[in-house]
Amino acid sequence: MTIWFSTNIPEMRAISTFNRVSTDISEIQHRITTGQRINSGKDDPGGLIIREGLRADIKMINATQAGMTQAEILMDVASGGIMQLLEILRGDPNDPNKNGLIGAMTGSLDDTQKQDAAEDFLALYDAVIATTKYNNESLLEGTSETYQLGDGVGTLAVTIASLSSDGGAADDLADAIDNFDADDVLEAATDLLEVLSKAAGELGMKQQIAAQNQTLLDSRLTSVTAAEGRISNADIAVESSRMARAELLAQNAMSSIMYTRSYAAFAVSSLFR
Repeated sequence: MTIWFSTNIPEMRAISTFNRVSTDISEIQHRITTGQRINSGKDDPGGLIIREGLRADIKMINATQAGMTQAEILMDVASGGIMQLLEILRGDPNDPNKNGLIGAMTGSLDDTQKQDAAEDFLALYDAVIATTKYNNESLLEGTSETYQLGDGVGTLAVTIASLSSDGGAADDLADAIDNFDADDVLEAATDLLEVLSKAAGELGMKQQIAAQNQTLLDSRLTSVTAAEGRISNADIAVESSRMARAELLAQNAMSSIMYTRSYAAFAVSSLFR
């Protein structure tokens, strides 16, 4: 008959060690599986607070970058429209055979031909105005509008002046063509060319600011992501080493439990010999 004593102190110590090591193994396995050093508040309360703050920063930066990207797309569309308007007025600098309105007014055409050409150019000008849109929003038509794009760091206000020939900066040109006089049309076209060039320059400056903001946001995102990773990510090599050590301790604890139980049973049984 085998008798067990609850006062087997070595066995109780071995069982306590085995339970503790088993818990360690479970936690290490969880860290290796998730790749995260912090999986709950008990892992590192202070680190968890810092990590969540960094993750909030990452979300804000991503949202700001998305807004800035939309701003860049809008400005690219507007810039393309303005470049087309400039080409209508001054022609294509890379193609001497492609005259613009100013070239037509200074050329050898007679007044009737010049008037027809001016009306054609105005119709083409208005077509560009009508088709330069972003999200169905006309960018170059009507009164001046301000587009607020981005959220938080890098917020950019894009203001594009009205360039429409209906009550806008090109209204004088439209009037000169309606009451046709080649010299008046040439003067109005030259004035409009200056307005368009200024609008293109201002828009180019905004595009440069947006590009710089994107670069700064990329740099900040890289540094914040790296900081979050250093706090949150598990070191797989270190965790694997801890796992091997814990498994060895568990094996030793189990061996101790079996030994102390068999030794206690032998000791008690020997009393009845």
